[in-house]
Amino acid sequence: MALSLSTADSALKEDYLPPLREQLNNANVLDAIVSKNTQDVEGRRAVLSLHVSRNSGVGSRAENGTLPTAGNQGYAEERVPVYYHYGRIQISGPVIKAMKSDKGSFARAVDSEIKGVKTDAARNYNRQRWGTSNGVVATAGTTSSSTTVVLLTPSAAQLRQLAVGTVVDIGTVASPTSVASARTITAVDTANGTVTIDGAAVSTTSGAAFLFISGSGGAIGGAGQKELTGLQTIVDSTGTLFNVNPTTYPVWASYEDSNSGTPRQLTDSLMEEALDNINIASGKDPDIIITTDGIRRSYANSLKSQKRFTNTIDLKGGFKAIEVSAGRESIGLTWDRDAVAGQAFLLNTQHLTDYIEADWNFMDEDGAVLCRVPNTDAYEATLYRYSEQATDARNTHGKITDLSGD
Repeated sequence: MALSLSTADSALKEDYLPPLREQLNNANVLDAIVSKNTQDVEGRRAVLSLHVSRNSGVGSRAENGTLPTAGNQGYAEERVPVYYHYGRIQISGPVIKAMKSDKGSFARAVDSEIKGVKTDAARNYNRQRWGTSNGVVATAGTTSSSTTVVLLTPSAAQLRQLAVGTVVDIGTVASPTSVASARTITAVDTANGTVTIDGAAVSTTSGAAFLFISGSGGAIGGAGQKELTGLQTIVDSTGTLFNVNPTTYPVWASYEDSNSGTPRQLTDSLMEEALDNINIASGKDPDIIITTDGIRRSYANSLKSQKRFTNTIDLKGGFKAIEVSAGRESIGLTWDRDAVAGQAFLLNTQHLTDYIEADWNFMDEDGAVLCRVPNTDAYEATLYRYSEQATDARNTHGKITDLSGD
């Protein structure tokens, strides 16, 4: 029996979709441990009520003194929008016809495309988790009419995110394509911190332009934002987040410990101080510390130099973390490939949630996974997820910055 589009759809849906979901949920630390909420998202956003202030009508008085003026509990409305995330594959008609007599052969033909879009979707989603919410991947340095774009002090994670084959825009947050649009990276020089793009030469002023994944850049909030709200925005002591301003409600702020730009070693003392202050502010403790691989190794090596044994803690998804004895309980310290250079994030994963309107799936509302590409002898499939990363208690998280060891 010849392979039809109907049986091709079945190959995609039945043979590939279950492992797709499993891989994406376990491909990185945060995907494995962050809670998922699919119940409270309606009308393209979730709306949460936050308790942000206490009743001021309390106090002690002398006999026959005037009683305290009545007060009330204070509340704020948190609005969590949903953003749209995609992955696409395209298969030519000749490939489909060449494999028409063997469904299994067709499955092998598209296997690399399906696996590739799984990996790439997971990779891009994890990058966004750690991002600045406006799509910025790296800051441009000074480039003078060249296709070799100089990056301004890029981290190892940023250079990994700008791999060969990545399509990027270059410009400002307000106008992400003002310098270049949809340019493919053809080479990456990690030693010199540069990427080479196709097309015409470009010029950039140091610190005035940024590199974005093509089509994904835009200012935070409103119609401009396209990517997830990243941890660099969520775990912050300033800035309005999900309609709530910490200037108005001071409890809506994360703990931060910086060192005025001077790098220092991550130590038990720094982590213990951070954990104590987070508990003082929120009454709750973080349950994981995530940093870069270099900072994690540096901390582990410091334990060896002190002749201390390194115990590990098992995390969800099969991940392991170094046991850190700081604060009231032991906590796990682990690393993520996209974590922010020079920083360690102390997260309470009970208060860090993926709000999901539609989980990872193939578009098939018209009954077909494979759809014809107009004016082309090819068919395509689209993977999608509608979701946002958010917190309902910003003060349960914190970060330690200006760390050495990357």
